[in-house]
Amino acid sequence: MTDSIIQEQIAYYSARANEYDEWFYRIGRYNRGEEINQRWFNEAAVIRNALYQIGNVEHVLELACGTGIWTQELLKIGKKITALDASSEVIEVNRSKLGAANVEYQQIDLFNWEPDTEYDKSVFLLLAFSCTTKFS
Repeated sequence: MTDSIIQEQIAYYSARANEYDEWFYRIGRYNRGEEINQRWFNEAAVIRNALYQIGNVEHVLELACGTGIWTQELLKIGKKITALDASSEVIEVNRSKLGAANVEYQQIDLFNWEPDTEYDKSVFLLLAFSCTTKFS
């Protein structure tokens, strides 16, 4: 992946930071109707339930934490979360939404990042559900 593609990706998520939750929760212009929305939420529930099956852990590393949709779920199983993202805008949304003292945020480039500690679990949730809706 070239640096310009990575920078485009960061710019995209930074620009969409304030509307990303509307997309995820299917609010307003992202509402795709009851049937498609329900399929989306059902698929998200499968992932959420899989996370809960992990059980309690001491320290979770969340890669590409975004606006905190999954960080809030990780707080239910992890005593401490290290949340990484390249976009300061999504980190700020995450931080202001959760206000959790046990979440440490780092704005970093994952492609060049070197961990300085060990983690009990690492999580990267790519939202590639089978649902046919698009983020447009």
